[in-house]
Amino acid sequence: MKYFKLTFSNTIKELGKFPQSEECILGDIQQDFIPLEGRIDFDFTLPEPILEKKAKKTSYVKVVAISDFLVIDDDFLAFLKSFNIGNYQDWKIKTWQNKQLITNYNLFLINDTKQGSYIDFSNSEFYSKKLGDWDNSSIQQPVLVNNYDEYVFKQKELRKDQLMLLHRKVTLNLSKATEDMFRIVNASPGGYFVSEKLKNAIEENGFTGMEFIEVSELDNVAVIY
Repeated sequence: MKYFKLTFSNTIKELGKFPQSEECILGDIQQDFIPLEGRIDFDFTLPEPILEKKAKKTSYVKVVAISDFLVIDDDFLAFLKSFNIGNYQDWKIKTWQNKQLITNYNLFLINDTKQGSYIDFSNSEFYSKKLGDWDNSSIQQPVLVNNYDEYVFKQKELRKDQLMLLHRKVTLNLSKATEDMFRIVNASPGGYFVSEKLKNAIEENGFTGMEFIEVSELDNVAVIY
């Protein structure tokens, strides 16, 4: 079964304005105590996205200030619940446009992440270089990584020396994947991924605001199905 990365549309005809939301009342969404993975079992102050005046109210809204979570409307949320998407949480949020309250949007998060299961670290290629060196002027050293725990450990150790851990190629092994939707964090290629079954159903039902990139077409990513 093929998988696709879920990304936002940038088609003005569909969105009205791109990005749809540049301003947002952040709440606690960017605080360090919000975990990247696992269930959030405490209350926190929810964000309140502010849509641009000309933005259309699509099924999925790209909010610049919000990452890791998705902002989706009630219909799309109800639709996703009928598929195999694992453990997730959703919160009703206030959304604003032209000072008018919109009540049908939700903050959505898949709790269980799959970087440890689906990234084949031993068949991927990693390297280190100076932190902040985006023009490749510093020395680059290959780094051998065998699994996700090792990746996290080396990432932390390198940062102590003002170095960052990057990838030249990442291999995703999706041969045993069964979910219709999963999430990867803290390693490339991060984001939400959907099965071909779910992608086709989304398109057939006319949900808006999103596009899909087949995993093998992502930059520097190899895939095993």
